[in-house]
Amino acid sequence: MSALALLAETARDNHSDLVSLIDNVAIFAVQLVNASGAPATRFLIKVIDAGDKIVAKETKAEHLPSFCPERHINFDGTFCLYWVEAEPHEITNAEAAGRWWGKLLIFLLRQRTAAALRSWPGKGEARAHGSEAARYQAAAEASAISLGEAFEKALKEGRLATLRRRLGGHDRLRLLLDGRRLLTVDIESGRVMTRRQRCKCDQGSGLPLVACSDHAQVFADLAAALKNWRLAEAEFFDSFKGSSLKCCGTMDECPLRDLVGTELPEAA
Repeated sequence: MSALALLAETARDNHSDLVSLIDNVAIFAVQLVNASGAPATRFLIKVIDAGDKIVAKETKAEHLPSFCPERHINFDGTFCLYWVEAEPHEITNAEAAGRWWGKLLIFLLRQRTAAALRSWPGKGEARAHGSEAARYQAAAEASAISLGEAFEKALKEGRLATLRRRLGGHDRLRLLLDGRRLLTVDIESGRVMTRRQRCKCDQGSGLPLVACSDHAQVFADLAAALKNWRLAEAEFFDSFKGSSLKCCGTMDECPLRDLVGTELPEAA
């Protein structure tokens, strides 16, 4: 059975009805449900089997912007439902189809919240903009998990950052938590400086960094991944310079706005 046929078969169990299915394109009416159980916004969603992946978009931009990186809507109107490079996405059975519907329904529910709050809910769970940035994000997440729950939480909350400085003819990278320096990495060697300092992991070992498992390298990897993640996202947004695409104006914080201007008034 094809992926679209499996999605059609499981649609009714996921607040959706099949409107049409022609070749590799299906149209579904997706009826969101409020927490009270009352019906909410009804979306007409076009789902396309592109061969190597299944993509979804509004049939026309009725409830959602036609393009908005901050709301995870690509320049062609398709939705960023998952990170293709790291998450299973083949729809080969009803269980996989159910997972796909779950991602779509969560995405649409978050769109409703984003429209009201003018910011993306669950931002710490979202993928970075652009495949390069997403890869660095995954690397940062792996390092943070190795250092303990406190670092994993801080990363999701956006409390970890880096600051590059050139001192004594050498490039240094400071790893910051809540704006305060945790440690410094020598960029050329990729090694943490002052490795005899007490490890900052949340395991409470009290050991010097150099003797606390592999944490000296993990901290260095975390700092590098954070730096590269930020640079890759900046490059992602820079790629839209000179294009005809505009910021939709529906989000309070959007790097695209300063680069290409807005398509709609801020209050739209």
